[in-house]
Amino acid sequence: MKSLGRAFAALAGVAILFMMAVTSLDVVGRFFFNTPVKGAFEMTEITMALVIFAGLSLAALAREHITVNLFESRTPKWARRWQVVAGDIICAAVVAVMGWRILERGSALVASRETTLVLGVMRGHVAWAMAALCAVTVLVFLYCAWRDARKPGGATEEVHIGAL
Repeated sequence: MKSLGRAFAALAGVAILFMMAVTSLDVVGRFFFNTPVKGAFEMTEITMALVIFAGLSLAALAREHITVNLFESRTPKWARRWQVVAGDIICAAVVAVMGWRILERGSALVASRETTLVLGVMRGHVAWAMAALCAVTVLVFLYCAWRDARKPGGATEEVHIGAL
């Protein structure tokens, strides 16, 4: 799983660097040469979607997603591990439903052959990539649940992205 985390961190880093370069070139082109980068908005939009959905699995693996501990103070220490496992399973189910709906929408977009206006990128293919990244996130949540269920002695410790 550490190699998956590193791969997704590298993917997100390259994608953000790409967005920065496209945006910078677009601004310079508009300001100094009155010639924007063709399709810069669409490139940024697509890349941002991929960064967000790749980041979901990275945040889940590193335990850096948002959690609300309403019941932790009232939960006995022996049950906290199972509380974390249940949370991971619920998150996996939510992301699975989200990915399924994105996949359905992507299939409809492919069937209608909808593309972006300037670059002509098939919008359905982007949605399919987002659904695939959701599937990876589901697997990460299930892995975390399995790992925490097997861990003796309590709730999981946090793994920070820098440690991946």
